[in-house]
Amino acid sequence: MRRINPATIAGPFATYAHGVEVESNARLLFGAGQTGVELDGTVPESIEEQATIVWSNMKTILSQANMEIADIVQLNMLLIDRADRDGAMRVRDAELGPHRPASTLMYISGLANPAWKIEIDFIAAKEEMG
Repeated sequence: MRRINPATIAGPFATYAHGVEVESNARLLFGAGQTGVELDGTVPESIEEQATIVWSNMKTILSQANMEIADIVQLNMLLIDRADRDGAMRVRDAELGPHRPASTLMYISGLANPAWKIEIDFIAAKEEMG
């Protein structure tokens, strides 16, 4: 996979790449929107706790497909409150480390459950060997 950040446009404003090229021999995994809901159905109040659950869910899904965070090529993060951006980004940046997928952040009026503050969906790609 190749990250594309053309020098002729403004650089990324956060931890992402403007584009990610995936080779044709890659397996693709499309991850549905993950929210900050515990296994028992409870929803913590803080954005950091919800974001941590979201990323844990994503890592579990990736693992089931024999993939990891470094295989994410695209992610979309939805927040309902601009005040939650810094907390959500701290968790996101810690989880991504040096990895830079293509990414979009959107502020929306609400999610399916009013207690949810964040939702992230993703696409991952892993090159097949051989």
